[in-house]
Amino acid sequence: MIWFTWRQFRTPAAITAGALAVFAIVLLVSGNAITDAYAGVATCRSDCGNAIDAFLTQVRNSAGGTIYNIGLAIMYAAPPLIGVFWGAPLIARELEAGTHRLAWNQSITRSRWLATKLAIVGGATALATGLLSWAVTTWAHRIDSAAADRITPLVFGARGVVPIGYALFAFTLGVTCGMVIRRTVPAMAATLGVYAVAVASMPLWLRAHLVPARHETPALDMGNLDALLIDQRGEMLVKPNDVANAWTVSNQTVTSAGQPFTGPADPTHCGPTAPMRGCDAWVGSLGLRQDVVYHPDSHYWPLQWIEAGIFVALAALLAAVSFWWLRRRLT
Repeated sequence: MIWFTWRQFRTPAAITAGALAVFAIVLLVSGNAITDAYAGVATCRSDCGNAIDAFLTQVRNSAGGTIYNIGLAIMYAAPPLIGVFWGAPLIARELEAGTHRLAWNQSITRSRWLATKLAIVGGATALATGLLSWAVTTWAHRIDSAAADRITPLVFGARGVVPIGYALFAFTLGVTCGMVIRRTVPAMAATLGVYAVAVASMPLWLRAHLVPARHETPALDMGNLDALLIDQRGEMLVKPNDVANAWTVSNQTVTSAGQPFTGPADPTHCGPTAPMRGCDAWVGSLGLRQDVVYHPDSHYWPLQWIEAGIFVALAALLAAVSFWWLRRRLT
């Protein structure tokens, strides 16, 4: 059974191995340029802001910026592609063609038949995604360090161990959908839809609560504002900058009583003809505070392991459902 499953899977495995090898060569060749560009940041001892800005600008305007964006896209695309093209057809194709009956009429039990397929292709899923994530994370670590954004939602899901959890979840989801639906193409569509909802739900609603976030209300720093806007009705938007090297979950300006501050603006200080410095001074005299909830960079690995664990647990649950369905519902 192991040999037969490998025979069925060897073509996708060879294509994946070739693609990984080509991408690894691209990362290896371009990595030298990133290292050279990072030299100014590595050697600075104080006031490294200019060196960091110069490094990020150089990367953004070079081939490294394109490879960085491609790496992000690949890391987000790989798990659902595995679920759609490896997971969904794995059982659905057998059920559709009726070849599963031939396997069951041999000395192979249903459970062994499914377990072998899950073990071999699931193992390949974890290995391929783990190698890909390790390569991209290692290549991009200088850029992530300079940008201080690895914990932000866009970058977080394409680094570390989380993609492995995504891929295992996508694979077992595809297997389960294929077993329940029994048709390859509908199972592929269902896998993609359910996966997209599950993964998108994590940064939108769940991830921020996996580890207790920090909540602070420091005095408003007028030298650290992202925006100060006044509309025609005199209502104001005073928005502080997000916390550096962190994922800012919420960030607003509040009054000393804790209520969101929206003005109204004093026209004598913030009117059309009033100097901007006078408006800044007036806002600074109101005793406003910054109400900010954020996850610092130190929460990166706890969030990584917890989120990856959640998706691995979901994958295990889906595998258990597949075994139950195979024994109780599949004939």
